[in-house]
Amino acid sequence: MSCPHIIKDIHQFVTDKSELENLPGDSLNYSVKQLLKNCLDYSLNTDSLIDPSKLLEIESILDFLNDELNTGHWSEVPIHIRQYYTLSSFIKCVIIVKNNRNYSEDVIRKCLKCLDLGLLLGAPLQYNTELLTDSAKYIRKLLNKCRLKNEEYCTNNESNDKVTKIEDFQSLPGKYIDQIECPSLEYFNKHYFLPQTPVKLQGCLQHWPALKKWQDINYLLEIAGDRTVPIEIGSHYVDENWTQKLMTLKEFIERHYLSDTGDIGYLAQHNLFEQITELKDDIRIPDYCCLSTDYEHTTEPDINAWLGPKGTVSPLHHDPKNNLLTQVYGTKQIILFSPEDTPNLYPHDDKLLNNTAQVDPVNPDLQKHPKFSNAHIYKCLLEPGEMVFIPVKWWHHVTAIEKSFSVSFWWQ
Repeated sequence: MSCPHIIKDIHQFVTDKSELENLPGDSLNYSVKQLLKNCLDYSLNTDSLIDPSKLLEIESILDFLNDELNTGHWSEVPIHIRQYYTLSSFIKCVIIVKNNRNYSEDVIRKCLKCLDLGLLLGAPLQYNTELLTDSAKYIRKLLNKCRLKNEEYCTNNESNDKVTKIEDFQSLPGKYIDQIECPSLEYFNKHYFLPQTPVKLQGCLQHWPALKKWQDINYLLEIAGDRTVPIEIGSHYVDENWTQKLMTLKEFIERHYLSDTGDIGYLAQHNLFEQITELKDDIRIPDYCCLSTDYEHTTEPDINAWLGPKGTVSPLHHDPKNNLLTQVYGTKQIILFSPEDTPNLYPHDDKLLNNTAQVDPVNPDLQKHPKFSNAHIYKCLLEPGEMVFIPVKWWHHVTAIEKSFSVSFWWQ
């Protein structure tokens, strides 16, 4: 397939070119806006001659937008700046292809990374909402066609010390939360959702294709190995050495997931399924997410992925929404506390961390946190095919006993 054909195929995802030409927002620097329009015209003109300067121009625009994205708190970034970033990422992808007469694996990787950065940092356009996801899906298929045979990885997820870890968990103080086999909506609503009581649910995920497919790490690599994702590096996000890095899923698998050396890496709380929609086809939104105490303000649940090696930890914290944490494979131990125990858990004073406790419930320092001895501890061992309901504001501490993949559904 030649480059002109690829460009033509990519353009199929531009369902409304007028939107791209009438760029979102009206407060972008005028010279930057004009430069972006020129790059847009160049990228959409399949007959224009190759112009290497256009790649430098679009990269300078992305640098400018990066500075805008990193000014102030992320929540305060104007939506049109993120939309400009989406559009610029798409344009850069087309220019990369256009400026290379014969596409190669390296060229396609650059295009895919460009699109992923747009998905991670940008925002959907008004009408072309799937512009980057559809383009990335197409580019990923191209990459699979032109690469050599994929390297195979061992998919054995068993941990030699799993039994010991479970015995350690069982020896922890605390009361086990209820567990029930696939309750009806009415029963779950009456006994757990309305009273806001945590419970472990069994037999609710058997219809998920992910239960079988995702245990094979080679399947995940085929679908998403070349996609760029954010990885947390360090024991947990409160640790002073904690950081985040962007890398491909394949790099994460090789450096952190399969490796027993180096820092712990964790793909944590990432909306992987909006970025890589092929994986979303392998899961289903649980019916329980339709329940609400305020039906006038219900929204689709926030779906996040949690993929990591054994030993990953989410420190004791609470979430702003109800949570169904589903376990696709691997085992996790969960320690929970009622909102009533908040004073006994020593929340951080920092505004950004006030939903996180200072106390470590696994190894509490009672001299430093004496009130923790008054807390009422609940616990749960979450195994493959199970899900746990964690009500809003309930504190929970999560540790992976072995390699695991979890999916969380937040809703209100």
